[in-house]
Amino acid sequence: MLRRYETIFIVRSDLQSDETNSLIDRYAGIIASLDGKTIKVENWGKRRLAYRIEKMQDGVYVRIDFVALHKVVIEIERNFKIDDNVLRFQTVKLSDKVDMEEIEREIESALKKEEERKKEEQRKEELEKEEEVVPDPVVSEVVAEEPEKEEVIPEAVVSEVVAEEPDGKEAETDDEEVVQETSSVEADEKKAEEE
Repeated sequence: MLRRYETIFIVRSDLQSDETNSLIDRYAGIIASLDGKTIKVENWGKRRLAYRIEKMQDGVYVRIDFVALHKVVIEIERNFKIDDNVLRFQTVKLSDKVDMEEIEREIESALKKEEERKKEEQRKEELEKEEEVVPDPVVSEVVAEEPEKEEVIPEAVVSEVVAEEPDGKEAETDDEEVVQETSSVEADEKKAEEE
């Protein structure tokens, strides 16, 4: 009689990611070879252990949700016991009765979610690559496009600058021009304040 099981096992954290993935595939293959059906395989990643196991503080946690006969559980656990890369394992029976149509729907939805997750990761990677490719001159062009602001020189400074020449002598200037320049500056300041 088919039952639904969940097996969680901890793999040594010093293994390479491809070695860990091949180990996970091996156990999923054992389930499939004994007429079981794997619903979902989750690699929870590297986590701190509650206590040291074989002088290790970290382990990679893996969860396999599957439907199979009891003999599959016995075979998987036998393989866990002889595998030095597996630190701990536990299998729990989730239900006695299994509706295969419901299981098929659950497998399909899990596959769709996995595909969507992979597509989202690819989009993020592409966006990151595009951001890395943007050259610095674009930033300087944006800065160059800003309109230049006119410096506002206070009245007293304008009259002193216009009134003095480099020789130290006072220049002959039309007072009307200086007044017009300062009045236009004052008018610009008033417009800016009103806005």
